[in-house]
Amino acid sequence: MSRSPLLVFVGHVSVDRVRNVWGEKVQLGGAALYAALGAKTIYDNVKIVTAVGRDFKHVTFLHSNFPGSIVKIVGMPTSRFTINYSEAFKAKYVKVEIGAGAAIKVSDLPKPWVREGNFIHLAPMRPPKVEKFIRQMRSASPRVWISMHTSPDYLEVSQYRRILRRLAEMVDLFVVNDHEALTLTGAGSLIHAIQVLKAKRLAVTLGQMGAIIVENGKPQLIPALSGLVPSPRDTTGAGDVWCGVLLAAYLQGGDWVRAVASACTLSAVKCLGWGFEKIVNLRFKSLDELTIHVLRLRESRGQLTLQDFVGREN
Repeated sequence: MSRSPLLVFVGHVSVDRVRNVWGEKVQLGGAALYAALGAKTIYDNVKIVTAVGRDFKHVTFLHSNFPGSIVKIVGMPTSRFTINYSEAFKAKYVKVEIGAGAAIKVSDLPKPWVREGNFIHLAPMRPPKVEKFIRQMRSASPRVWISMHTSPDYLEVSQYRRILRRLAEMVDLFVVNDHEALTLTGAGSLIHAIQVLKAKRLAVTLGQMGAIIVENGKPQLIPALSGLVPSPRDTTGAGDVWCGVLLAAYLQGGDWVRAVASACTLSAVKCLGWGFEKIVNLRFKSLDELTIHVLRLRESRGQLTLQDFVGREN
């Protein structure tokens, strides 16, 4: 019996201090961790590659959720981010300390994992480092699936924007939100940005509207659920969870429409609580089980209808 493809997330695991209208929390975070936890809700064969400091007290948590993962412990402090949110939940990174995250290297990625059939997702890291990962993985296995998303911080540097535009053409899936697409291309409209940004496969997230998938130059708008999170508790990591669920759902069914619907759903569920508390214990054997979970949320919150769940018939 063949083993299911491996889904690997490479990037930061951090300790975050988050402040928003609901208060302040110090909690585990990091794009790679959020993405991996999102994927784990619907897909079992998930691993992470990361680096943390000796001050990190949650190594057991990482290995228990992602057995066999690469968690390198180094002599630098664990990555830390201080994030303040406005009333409209617009994020401002007050303090960024990459620390141990800088020690993540291409050599940390086990060679047997880099092969055709496996999916490797690069969470936000410095674009030059991401490029090194991509080039070495492509050299080792030209047909291994590689996807990535980035962070607004990296778009502030013109050199990084040039690198990211180049990387968009090198990976199998490039994920940005609408604001990142505009910044990355300098376009005056999202339509123009999608036309300008060259990528084999592009996903542009639109927040509560859903997402646009562009494949072979053809854009497809996939609406999201409405009304699940009228008042979010914490939006930290929502985009990362979206990426993780998208890939896991695609591995489950090979359908981008349903994958986007699943990603939007679980990303919204994540926002119902602080950090990843609302998704860390969720496990669905199929996307149908996820649909049932959403309908139960609808019954308890009285805000969704079956028609809100896009892609059920496909």
